[in-house]
Amino acid sequence: MGATETIARWVVNTSYEDIPPDAIRVANESCFDLLGVILAGSVQPVGQIIQNYVEGQGAAPEATVLSGGGQSTLANAALANGTMGHALDYDDFGGFGHPTVAIFPALLAIGEHTGATGRDLLEAYVVGCEVGLALQHTTKYKQMDKGFHSTAVIGRLACAAACAKLLKLDEQQTVTTLGIAGSMASGLIHNFGTMTKPLHAGLTGRDGITAAQLAQAGLTAGNQVVEHPFGFAATVLGPGIYDLDEMAENLGRPFRTQDALIIKKYPCCGGNHAMLDSLFSLMRDNDFTVDDVANAEVDQSYYSVVMLYEEPEDELKGKFSAKYNVAAALVDGEVKIDTFTPERIADAGIGETMDKVRTRVMAKSEELLTNSENGLKVKITLKDGRVLEHTTARADILGSQQNPWGFDAIKSKFEENVALVLNDEGVSNAVAAWSDIPDVTNIAGLVRSTLVANKG
Repeated sequence: MGATETIARWVVNTSYEDIPPDAIRVANESCFDLLGVILAGSVQPVGQIIQNYVEGQGAAPEATVLSGGGQSTLANAALANGTMGHALDYDDFGGFGHPTVAIFPALLAIGEHTGATGRDLLEAYVVGCEVGLALQHTTKYKQMDKGFHSTAVIGRLACAAACAKLLKLDEQQTVTTLGIAGSMASGLIHNFGTMTKPLHAGLTGRDGITAAQLAQAGLTAGNQVVEHPFGFAATVLGPGIYDLDEMAENLGRPFRTQDALIIKKYPCCGGNHAMLDSLFSLMRDNDFTVDDVANAEVDQSYYSVVMLYEEPEDELKGKFSAKYNVAAALVDGEVKIDTFTPERIADAGIGETMDKVRTRVMAKSEELLTNSENGLKVKITLKDGRVLEHTTARADILGSQQNPWGFDAIKSKFEENVALVLNDEGVSNAVAAWSDIPDVTNIAGLVRSTLVANKG
């Protein structure tokens, strides 16, 4: 058996009972978190645009578009909800970029249409996530190497596998689903800092559903999309950097979902999070404010995407600017949704503070020697002469599995996000409905009764 067939067989045969309880717990937390982020993203400009676009398609009412409540085809609902789920860059990350927003909106649409259970959704989610994590792990894929966004590239195959699982496709149909999805994989880092970056996530969900539905309908595709010399791994990821047979044979041995996902505390690129954790730790431990700071220096990886915009001209680019994030954190003492607005981008105090911030980009040779996963230094020099330093390893970011928030904090984030579109009773109902997804007996109806805007 080739790698593609081996992957398909694992997807078909893996059941909820095979998945470690910790993986189910982490999946539940991430999917619950994402639902809140989708609702918050629905009131962002890109959220309004994608909802209007989907509404204008006039398609069959199969699944709900959050939070407006309109309905469209499964693929269009996933397109809209996935785009809104990434609008704020507030969804989880880890492994192949942003796993949950690449997978769960598609499953939510299918689940609503078919009346799936919460267990069905989480089973399919973990199966798809594991396929993506195995591809990323085995290929040692670095999205910056070729300018691809791994959420949209590896995420296409992960989402397609999850959709095939939830639709209960057989082994050959699953092979075909992967084959179709392999030809859809794309997403360019050049579009980070624009509305097209969240669109990557929406397109991934749309294409995962489309690939699975077409395979179910009998469309054909190559049977070796992963391992073929002209297939996904060699063409998209690059030749000679993987052992696909080993990866396929070892799917689920071990499961990786329970270790990989990081719930975001800050609504910005994950590349800023370790830096912000370090900065806030220094501010708490040493009791200083922006007025006490002479200058700040932050190290950055050679591969960093938060160096795309030294002087961001709008709020979306601000999410990918280390200098802006440091300056805003120093001025406001926090980084939240309102940090990334036109008003804050234009704020004179933040602009003046950005002049105090210097970013030091590691040379490629230094990156290879030191491994940025171990942390990038933040150094603050105070006006009284004190020099303060802190480093946070990626694995220790607040919200990671090694340094978890705890479910109460995740619930508080969810409540803040959904309160943007739901009244108090609606917030309570949404928490009660979705905080324990494995207990949901039928998705149909629950989406419209708990995740559609009702705030007057």
